[in-house]
This record gives sequence, C-alpha cells and structure tokens, in this order.
Amino acid sequence: MSRGRKALLVTSALLLGGALVAVWYFGFRNVGEVAETIASGPVHVADGGAGPIRDRERMIFFCFDGVGHDALEEALEAGRLPHLRRVLGEPVGDADGLHDNGYSVPRMLSILPSTTVAAWSSVFTGVGVAQHGVSGNEQFHRETGRFIAPAPVTVDDVAQMMEAFNGGLVGELVQAETLYEKLPDLRSHASLAHVHRGADVFTLPAGLEALGIFSAFVEGATEGAHDATQIEGAKALDRESVDALLEAIDEHGLPDLQVVYFPGIDLFTHVSEDALEHQQNYLAEVTDPAIGRILDRWESEGELDRTWVVVTADHGHTPVLNDDRHSLGADPVDDDEPVDVLERAGFAMRPLEIGEAEGPYSAAVAYQGAFAYFYLADRSTCGEEACDWTRPPRLEEDVLVAARAFHEANQAGPLEAGIDLIFAREPRPTTEDALPFQVFDEGELVDVEAYLRAHPRPELLRLAARLEELAAGPYGHRAGDLLILSRSGGDRPIEERFYFSGPYRSWHGSPKESDSHIPLVIARRDLNGRQVRRRVLDALGTAQNDGNGIKWHSQREITPMLVTLLENEPTNRE
Repeated sequence: MSRGRKALLVTSALLLGGALVAVWYFGFRNVGEVAETIASGPVHVADGGAGPIRDRERMIFFCFDGVGHDALEEALEAGRLPHLRRVLGEPVGDADGLHDNGYSVPRMLSILPSTTVAAWSSVFTGVGVAQHGVSGNEQFHRETGRFIAPAPVTVDDVAQMMEAFNGGLVGELVQAETLYEKLPDLRSHASLAHVHRGADVFTLPAGLEALGIFSAFVEGATEGAHDATQIEGAKALDRESVDALLEAIDEHGLPDLQVVYFPGIDLFTHVSEDALEHQQNYLAEVTDPAIGRILDRWESEGELDRTWVVVTADHGHTPVLNDDRHSLGADPVDDDEPVDVLERAGFAMRPLEIGEAEGPYSAAVAYQGAFAYFYLADRSTCGEEACDWTRPPRLEEDVLVAARAFHEANQAGPLEAGIDLIFAREPRPTTEDALPFQVFDEGELVDVEAYLRAHPRPELLRLAARLEELAAGPYGHRAGDLLILSRSGGDRPIEERFYFSGPYRSWHGSPKESDSHIPLVIARRDLNGRQVRRRVLDALGTAQNDGNGIKWHSQREITPMLVTLLENEPTNRE
C-alpha cells in the first residue's frame, strides 16, 4: 500500500471517529460541522497571507474565560501562578495592585450581560452590545428570523458553536472594528478566540481534542449531565491549543500580537463541584503551565523583556445549585419553565432551534445565565403561517402583557422568587436605534435611575449605564423586547440563586460583583510597576463612579488600552 493511500485511510479514520464521537454526544445533528472542524487543521492563515512582522515591542494577550478578579488574585497570592508571577514580579508594599514589573487594575467591570460571547465581543472592539451587535451566547434576529447560538444554552445544536471557530461566525456578527483591524501594521496571531476577524493567523487544537468544548457546554446546558469526560475535555482543549499556537510560530515566526484564549477554565468551572475552589486547582495545574510554555518560547527568542503580558477575563463565576428548581430552563415539555409562562399568556413560542424556523410563533427566547431575553411579535400580524417579525411588538397588547405574566408567575406561581427584576421598553423598528430598557414596577415602566433612587440596589453595579450600553443603539433590539434578571449573585445564599439554563453547578451573567468584577493584569519585565501603572491608567482613561463612591473601569476600555500600549513604545527605561 502506498504511503499516500495510508495517509488517506488514517485521515478518513480520524474523521469517522470524530463523527462517531459527535453522534454519541449530540445524536445525528451536524456531524458534517464536526468533520469540518477536525479536518481543517490547527493553523489557519488569512486569505491575503500573513503580513510582515514589525519586530519591535510585542504583546501576549491571555484571555481567561470565567475567572473573576478575586479568583485570580487569590491564585497569585497563594503562589499558584509562578509563570505569570515571573513576569509580573512580587507585590510592592501596600500599593493597590502594584507589582515589581506590573499592575493589576483593582476595579474592572464587565459589560452586561457578564457572559462569554457578548463580553469578548466588547473586549475585542471596545464598544458595547448596542454598537457591536453581539448580544449574548444566543440571540434572535427579528429582521431575518434567524436564531444564532455561538455558545448554545437553550438549544442542543452545536453547528454554530463550531462555525464560530472554523467559520468565524462571531466575526461576521460583530458590527465594529476589531482589535486586529485597529492594528493593521502588526502581525497578529489568535488562538481559539471567538473574535479573530482581522488576525493574520488563527489556530485551533488539532483533531478530536477540539470536541471537548462542544461536548462540555452543550450537554451540560441542555441536560445537566456532567462527568469526568467533560472535565478532561476542557483540560485537553486548553493544553492542545498551545501546541497549535507554537506550531504556528514555527511556521510563521513570532508575532507582534499573540492572543491566547483559554475556554477550558469556564467549561470546567461550570460543571465542577466546589466550583471556585476547584477552579484554583485548574489554574495551577492547567492554565499556568500552559502560560509557562508560551513565555518560555518568547524567552528562548530573546523577546520576553520587550513584550507586554496582559491577562483579562470575560466574567467571574457564582456557584449555584444543580437542580430543576433553580435552573429556569426552556424545555417546553415541562409546565414550570419561563417559556410556559408566555404560552399561558397567549404567545406561541418559537421552536428551540438555530437558523430559521417554521410556524406562526409570536415569541422567542435566548438565555444568558442570569439574564433572559424575550423577543415578541406584534400578534395582530400573526396568521396561520407566520407573524410579521419585521414590525415591532405593541407596547400595551404584547410587551406589557408578557411583563405582567412574568410578574404574576414570580409572585405566586411556577417561577416564585426566581425573578429579581423585569425590564421592558417602548418598541422600535430594527431600522431605528433601540431605546433603553426601563424597570417594570407596579404595572408601569419606570426609568432605571429613578427606580434605583426609590429602591437603592448598590449591589447592581452601574446598572443603568450598563443596561444602556446593552440596549440603546443601532443593534440594541438584539437584546429582546423583555429582559428578565434572575435572583442571583454571590451576595445571596446559594439556595436563593436562580439562573436561565439547564442545571449547572456555577453560572454568571448578572450585574453583581461575583460575576462582573474581572481581572486586568499588565506586566512588562523591562519596566517597573509604577511605569506600567502610569502607562495603563493613561491609556484606560477616567474611571466611572458606581453611585456608591467607588470608581470602576470598563471592559470596553481594554482594546483602546492595548492599541495605545502597542503604538507608543516606552521611552523612559528607569
């Protein structure tokens, strides 16, 4: 048998094996997408080829999925991140966040919802959801009838999750300039990142290792079934992604900007018992050794000293109870889920499937952990075949009917005590800028700021401003017509925490500190900590008061900061 024939048989066997694994995990759905992901290989170069390397100062941007500020600080203080510590240095006295060669921003706040795909889209564009258009892990586009799920929660179809990686789905959804596009004269490589449009080189784990991300999230989200296979898949995903990253450097050279996304941390934390405690073990056993391999490569090339090392995350995590009572799912078979509340109020729910759907549905749902988006049709347009989704719903006859139904279900019904706040707004056509959400209070819509003055909620960090960034603008309609916040957050007893998805052991998405306080750590070995802090704070700009006398920087400021650091080389080398 010829060598080429053997290679073909081996490749076919791997593809068949991957397809069989997909069938085992997901039934028969989208085996072709699995095969495409496996066959596509680990290193992908932009259509125009990789641009020249500037070969000046460089940056490694580590993106941790699901690690809160306090969790990262705890790991650093406990000595669990020695490789990160070797570039950051030791803490300097009692100075808040200052280290020998770096700075940890004390108060950095995520966008809303504090969840994966929306948050990373803001990190990599520097604007909020209403401007970049990626409203969450799932979203419904009323103007086209498409349901899009790059990180599915209500659906069990993984095609678009795979397309986010092998086809750049999130990049297609993002309606703003990305970090890579803002730096066209730099060679940029991206590993596994949802947003990689504009990068010269994009890398994925090779072969079956990539299936870990699909199995862990989808099976846990839709069935609540968590096992050791999912946990090991998350670990393999992060470890194998570094192999692909280093392979790309072997082929194409050391980039000016290297983005490194570690999704396995989040997948692991979602499904692990004692989630936050075990996350510390994961950071020590998986994440930091992976960081060490990358730093070693820069060190071997003699480039580490002139390289910015930046670490951030999209959100934190809040442990929750893994049961049907606290998981506010979307299974229409049950009679106590949020979708059933709408059906009893006279709405026909859209089938839980990606893409377009048949039938005269008048409501659709997209889940974001602590938040749920509900999209409503003008029911006066509904016929036997379809509703006219190009028209906005009516405020009184559609939106407020749904809001009252959820309010009643929360008072003494199937969702009793599960809902914290209900938000709605005057509908607008998708051709116009969407308006900010208002609070549904005592049957009326009340301005968020006015509601908070009458009912102080200091734990809902910068709620009005963050909701406006989510909802008010050209793509704000993608956050739905009705927005519901579950009772959640680390400030509540675990028995009082609810979340929109299938059963899990940890979730996020809320406006509270446990989900929203994210790390931003910046280091550079040829600068001292005070120099780094000055450069970082100058680039971030003015922090905003949360109304409690505490000032926060926003996740939206990260891309402008990265651009400033890379475009302005330090001149004062003390």
